[in-house]
Amino acid sequence: MTRGLLVWLLIMLIETIHGVLRGLFLVTRLGEDMASRIGWPVGLIIVLGVSYLAIRWIGLRDTSNLIRLGALWAGLTFVFEVIIGLLRGLDGTGIWAEINPLAGGLMVYSVIVMFLAPLAAHHLRKLRRTAAR
Repeated sequence: MTRGLLVWLLIMLIETIHGVLRGLFLVTRLGEDMASRIGWPVGLIIVLGVSYLAIRWIGLRDTSNLIRLGALWAGLTFVFEVIIGLLRGLDGTGIWAEINPLAGGLMVYSVIVMFLAPLAAHHLRKLRRTAAR
């Protein structure tokens, strides 16, 4: 699980850089809402890409451990996103808007992706190995 935590930290580092770049280049030109809509799929690719590249190194292979890792990633990501929201000056209402998909919030989808990423990466690796045979 330690390696899984290190991979999560790497994902958060890359995602933070991605967020800063999105803010610098897209938000100023397109506005926050459109920049988020464009940035979210890029973030998805980052999460799945890093997970795919690191899943063998993490060393977990059975479904229950991959689900546990995904739950850890999802929980840590939720806490991380709330802290970032607070640092950005959002209050409880603003953070709820970031969470609530009915209000246009994307955070719940990000947390779901983090939950599924280790399992998806493992299965994609297995498919690739099977196809290579």
